[in-house]
Amino acid sequence: MFQIANLTMQSKVCRTLGAWVVMTLRRYGCFAVFLAVGLFACFLESVPQGYSEPHGWVAVLAGMLPIILAAPHGGRQPIPGVPVRSGAGVFQFATGRDNNTDELAAALALKLEEKLQARPFLVVARFERKHLDANRSPDRAYESTAAKPYYDAYHGALGQAREQVRREWGRGLLLDIHGQGTHAEAIYRGTGNGKTVAALTQRFGVKALTGSKSIFSQLEGRGYQVLPSSNNSYREDRYVGGYTVQTYGSHRETGIDAIQLEIGMRLRARPNLERTAADLAEAIAVFAQEYLPIERLTALETAARYSSVPLETFEASERAVLLQPLVKLLK
Repeated sequence: MFQIANLTMQSKVCRTLGAWVVMTLRRYGCFAVFLAVGLFACFLESVPQGYSEPHGWVAVLAGMLPIILAAPHGGRQPIPGVPVRSGAGVFQFATGRDNNTDELAAALALKLEEKLQARPFLVVARFERKHLDANRSPDRAYESTAAKPYYDAYHGALGQAREQVRREWGRGLLLDIHGQGTHAEAIYRGTGNGKTVAALTQRFGVKALTGSKSIFSQLEGRGYQVLPSSNNSYREDRYVGGYTVQTYGSHRETGIDAIQLEIGMRLRARPNLERTAADLAEAIAVFAQEYLPIERLTALETAARYSSVPLETFEASERAVLLQPLVKLLK
């Protein structure tokens, strides 16, 4: 089971709350989305007075799908003892919040569970971007060493989620959710011009990124403007994907496919959150059923992936010994 070292009680409450709101969603329909997102927003905004444990500023839900949703810039909580960044010498410095991306990520997680009968991993930064930018390398993310534990907590959660996806499914998808104001009703795609989804396109071709069952073609079919359009495979020029997708993408040996989604401000305005989340979930579900390994790897397959020696070279009794600890991990 996915765990984070010293997971706080609030994170545990968030995980339990997620399961409860999904059951409510199934029973009462669309009305429950507003309740669920509202409760999650309250969780994101509430930090006990004097509470300073870094993991309390990262909301984490365990996943049962090879999909990770991340939202680094929707946080609303100041970090005690960490000054506001000045940005001296930092290229493309920004401190503004990507409004409602935290709530959008939570609503999307609920909708995906409704569609796929299992929930994705969810990692949401609760701290304000003006103190710490989790979508930057450490040398650009913060200016006070007091912010480092919060940065490490966020990326520790992402790293553990990625490792569990790789261990249990072999491959997967990380969606890094951001907000942009350039085109209020558009969604930008960021993959480093295909670099961060290298494994996906090598396995299935460019159609997995721009074809009829890709996330972006599905969104276009629902009336959304996607930039670049699905007719332009890799011509990303404005939002090409930041530190998160560049760090966890499949161009790296230890990565999974990673895409940055830049959501227009009207699409993430509160009156539109439910529809945007529902349409995103529909598009992702079509993609997942076509291109993602929804079923977990067997212990034998997992051992083969992580062993440098082919399993066929072992006798049956030796295989059993080799697989024993992996079986325990997968239970």
